[in-house]
Amino acid sequence: MAGRTYHVILTRFNVRRGAKADPRVLSMEWLDARMKLFEEITVPSVAAQTQAPDAWLVFFDEDTPQSMKVRFESLSARVPILRAEYCRGLDVKVCVERIRKWAAPDAERLVTTRLDNDDALNPRFIERVHEVLDTDAREFINPTHGLIFAAGSLYRKRDYSSPFISLSEPMEGCRTVLVDEHQRLSRHGRIRQFDLKDAWIQVVHGGNLANQVRGLRVSPVHVELGILPPGLRGSVEHLSFAELALDNSFGAVRRYTASLRRRVKRMWFDHKVPRAPARK
Repeated sequence: MAGRTYHVILTRFNVRRGAKADPRVLSMEWLDARMKLFEEITVPSVAAQTQAPDAWLVFFDEDTPQSMKVRFESLSARVPILRAEYCRGLDVKVCVERIRKWAAPDAERLVTTRLDNDDALNPRFIERVHEVLDTDAREFINPTHGLIFAAGSLYRKRDYSSPFISLSEPMEGCRTVLVDEHQRLSRHGRIRQFDLKDAWIQVVHGGNLANQVRGLRVSPVHVELGILPPGLRGSVEHLSFAELALDNSFGAVRRYTASLRRRVKRMWFDHKVPRAPARK
């Protein structure tokens, strides 16, 4: 079909962001732990999508050990859309070049979706993105509502510029959703919210470099079982009404206060960085 949309999920696995690689993300200890989460949580959630994307590009540092490359190849053999891209560093130029390598030659519109290597998507995520897609606009499309999983607990939260945001844009002159950190994408264009209950699951664990727990705790009986990847289903703790009420009073205040401190700190930093001109 001429002029069709090409949809790609983009995942940074351990690719460097500056001139030097972070030694932590090239260590076998870190790679083993993160690949396990990727295999048990992230990959099953994408494989279960009711509407598959056209491709899923996972970016690795070119110095990633060969044993990890082989391990990933066994995954991609089972999930045809899954493709490894090895590079020295990842920026917009590199990202666009790798996408064009795989994209259909008749693709006129590009949709790129962020997905971290330890998180998960609701099975209807990609389907819902396409339901709300405006093929005449350049805009970010954000799934507002999601879950956080941490130490056996589930929390519901809203995020208006989430790590699961997508960018819809013309293929010509595309920049992809990785044009900036997800918290700062409002600098680069309009963000339109879309609704899907528990659209995503962010997994907070000891190996996270940046994530934290936020939101209101929920009992697993109030979460649709099919939304949770198999790797999480047996790990969620059940709790009493009293425990839930306590966590969502004193615990919520503590989480909100910590989140507010981080947000103020980020806003203080961001106001010093000049905004990119809006693109139409």
